[in-house]
Amino acid sequence: MLFSQNSQLILRYQNIFKNKKIFFSGNIQDELPKYLFSIKTILHLSVKNDLYINNTKNINKIHIYYNLLVSEKVVKNYNTLIYYWPKSKSEAKFQLYNLLSCFSIGTTIFIVGNNSSGVKSSIKILEKWIKLNKLENAKHSILYTGILKSKTKFTLENFFKTHIWKNLYIKCLPGVFGYKKIDLGSKLLACTFSKSINGEILDVGCGSGFLSACLLKKSPNALVTMIDNKESAIISSKETLISNQLKAQVFSSNMYSSVFKKFDLIISNPPFHNDLKVNFNTVKGIIINAVKYLKKRGELRFVVNSCFNYDYILKKNFKKFNIINKTNLYTVYQALLN
Repeated sequence: MLFSQNSQLILRYQNIFKNKKIFFSGNIQDELPKYLFSIKTILHLSVKNDLYINNTKNINKIHIYYNLLVSEKVVKNYNTLIYYWPKSKSEAKFQLYNLLSCFSIGTTIFIVGNNSSGVKSSIKILEKWIKLNKLENAKHSILYTGILKSKTKFTLENFFKTHIWKNLYIKCLPGVFGYKKIDLGSKLLACTFSKSINGEILDVGCGSGFLSACLLKKSPNALVTMIDNKESAIISSKETLISNQLKAQVFSSNMYSSVFKKFDLIISNPPFHNDLKVNFNTVKGIIINAVKYLKKRGELRFVVNSCFNYDYILKKNFKKFNIINKTNLYTVYQALLN
């Protein structure tokens, strides 16, 4: 079993966890919770993770809690928190404020993360509630620990950021794509939407809901379905729809995993990063599998960085494709089944 650098640091102290009741949360990229022995273990997920969602084989019997937020009721029987720091500092602050508002004073906290993720800032961010000490650092990762001395205050509404674009209000939580600002690629794709777009539309990786909101503003009669694998994105999209008095179906799905029908149009601004690493699996998966979820004369329309070329993979899967909008930074592809 291969473990991340962060998990390898945790494993060096595995003996101290045998008598702990552990609550795992944050950006967990491997299966360590299944293998780290403890009195009992729960894993908090807010992103659909195939390692756990589709795999029930546990070495160490663990429970899965799938939700954006935790509550005092969920964490009350656990005396240890192991938190994996994500690449976004604002997302870490959001998640930790929620977690530390629920745990009892005296809870032992472990925070682990890659140096490049900004994990060192955890000392300053949490200094009012925990005095964090560095336990160890190795291979570009750091492990901190401390005891919770007072609880944070957490209000979900305080973490929403609102962007305005062409009279649309876009609501976004930390960690969701487009949190700092509306992405230029998304704007370029949105500029291709017109009143002539109708029928059933699927927004893959809806994020803040920006693309669907733009499309519905142009074509209010379109039947839009929005999917994302992050619970924070699902909530952000729903808030964006409410803020603009728009209607669409929104639900959680790891790419097409929870989709069981076909559409006239699929739209997407897919990521090309997995955590801190460049990864093209998502955009390739969206293109290759779109064929299964498009109607006979269906269309896939997506935006990518102009420095990457997808002609080969499009040619292999679609009868026809072309570029319908382009800048130095971004390219909008249109791929047609027939």
